[in-house]
Amino acid sequence: MIFAPEYVIFILLTLLVLAIGAIFIFEDLLVMAIIYGGYSIVMAFVWQLLNAPDIAITEAAVAIGSSVLMITVISRVGRRPE
Repeated sequence: MIFAPEYVIFILLTLLVLAIGAIFIFEDLLVMAIIYGGYSIVMAFVWQLLNAPDIAITEAAVAIGSSVLMITVISRVGRRPE
């Protein structure tokens, strides 16, 4: 069982809220995809700290796959919305 100090969980949740806010601020699609990938990885750490390793592994795998897919599509379509 993993027991994380409360400040670690607070820092991770603060990072999640900042990532959500950053997605609405930036207009560059590549930056949004990278922030989404970071959000998902931080969320995987949160799941691990909440003693749900199966969900953490799934979150990390889906985050990597979807981030690579989004970055590939953005590289073909373009970085700026029209």
